[in-house]
This record gives sequence, C-alpha cells and structure tokens, in this order.
Amino acid sequence: MNLVAVIEWAEGYNRRGLYSPIGVTFHWVMAAMMIVQLGYGWYLGTLPVGGDKHVGYQTHAELGLTIMAFGSLRFLWRSQISGPENIEPDSLAGRASLLIQAWFYFSFFALPISGWVMWSTLPGDLPLSVAGFIPFPNLPFDQLSEQLQHSLMEGAAAAHFWIVWITVLAIPGHAGAAVLHYLVKRDQVLQSMLDLNGPQVPGVVGSAPSTGQES
Repeated sequence: MNLVAVIEWAEGYNRRGLYSPIGVTFHWVMAAMMIVQLGYGWYLGTLPVGGDKHVGYQTHAELGLTIMAFGSLRFLWRSQISGPENIEPDSLAGRASLLIQAWFYFSFFALPISGWVMWSTLPGDLPLSVAGFIPFPNLPFDQLSEQLQHSLMEGAAAAHFWIVWITVLAIPGHAGAAVLHYLVKRDQVLQSMLDLNGPQVPGVVGSAPSTGQES
C-alpha cells in the first residue's frame, strides 16, 4: 500500500460526505490534547511559584510542542486530502466554519511558539523535548540583556493569554455549531466526523455507495 492508494482510499470517504478514519483520528486526538493542555495550563496558574510549578511548565511546554508536531502532520495530511464539502463555502456558515478551522490551525502553532519563547526566558536548565523523547532546544535568549528577556517574556505571555482565551471561546462555538447542524439543520456535518463506514480496502474507491455527488 502506497501513499497514492491511501489518498484514493481517503477520497472515497470524502465523496460520500465523510472524513476518513485518518482525518477523524487527527481531529479527536488534537481536540483531546488541546482540552487537556488548556486545563493543565489553568491548573498550573493556580500553583504557587516553586519547583513543582517550574517542572509543571516544562511538561506543559513539551505537550505544546507535541501538539505543534501533530498539528504539522495534520496540516500536511489536509493539504493532500480535500475533505468533504458538507457546507457551502460561500455561505455565512461556511465562512464561519473556515474561519474557526483557520484559527485552530493558527493556535496549534502560535500557542507552542509563544510558550517556547516564555520558557526560553526562564532561568534554569530543564531541557525540553517533543513527546517526551525528541530533544528540543531552548531559544538562545540567555545571551540577551535581562531587560530584553523580560520584554520578550511579557510579549509572549500576553500573546499566549489572548490566544488561549479566543481558543477557549472557539471550542464551544465549534462544538455548538456541529450540534446545531445535527439537531436543527439535520445535515451530515456532525455525522461526517462520526461515521466510519467507508471503503474497506485502501485504493478500492468503488466499494463506497454513490451519493449522487460524484461527477
């Protein structure tokens, strides 16, 4: 099985108005990681300054880097697979959906990078890694003046704060829109992320039933 066969297999789902199992896995794993990360970040904010908090922020930063790595893979996958067209892209709902999706992709990178900047301005020698085993270097901020390091910390912290809160608001908006489509509009938007009954054999697109959307 090669990449072309996998793409054809995934496109078989898209032609039925569904996301492929790979796309669904990316969606739910990223959703779970983001929710855990946001909750853990809030918890760390309640801890007093000390060693436990510093180690906690190390774990928080490493999870953020893991999200960024996973988000990169998801972006590469999405660049090859179009995804189902269950909403008119020129409609208000379609534009809102695309805007929220773009924001999530932005947050996958902006939050870890701003956190990386903050971590690199902190004193200490705790190392960072991606997923706990791929070493990741700190930014060389130790060669900068304390004033400049402080400015970088404040700027990154402010960006991190606002991106977090916009993301926190976007998550229930995204979930609520999916429920609205399911309960009110009765369309396939939510089902497309839940129904995995597509072509069973990679490369055998013809095994999927026709929806009348294929040319």
